[in-house]
Amino acid sequence: MTGPARPGPRGADLPLTRRAVLWRGGALAVVTAGAAWGSLRGVDDHWPFAPMSQFAFRTDPDGEVRAAFVTAVTDAGDAVDVPLTNDSVGMNRAEVEGQLESFRERPERLRALAEAWAALHPGRPRLVRVELHERVTRMEGGRLLDPVEVPVAAWQGR
Repeated sequence: MTGPARPGPRGADLPLTRRAVLWRGGALAVVTAGAAWGSLRGVDDHWPFAPMSQFAFRTDPDGEVRAAFVTAVTDAGDAVDVPLTNDSVGMNRAEVEGQLESFRERPERLRALAEAWAALHPGRPRLVRVELHERVTRMEGGRLLDPVEVPVAAWQGR
């Protein structure tokens, strides 16, 4: 069995070997299955087979852009900005933003971020107060206006 032609030396067309056709077909099947699985069941951490939902929506030029962020107070009394990353608190910003209503309804859930911080940063001061906010930036005609910080929820530890 000969496969599709491939360019050979001096422009001559040579057929692909059966092995080359099978290898390419197998690679195509794996990539297609990964993309389908990522779209249906994956999360952002499964890149490059992650769902592309973060790119699927257009922002109205007269709408607003919202971004969650966390501030905290440590047991040493210092105010700190807490990055919303897996390395910092075990969740990324998109995961937190997907649960804003849950945090608003049950602020005690922010304790999980403080616990993850403690587990991931054993040598650093613990978080005794965690505050979740949204930075809301309105737009007019596609121009960004000054952002406004809106509190979402706060948790106070001992």
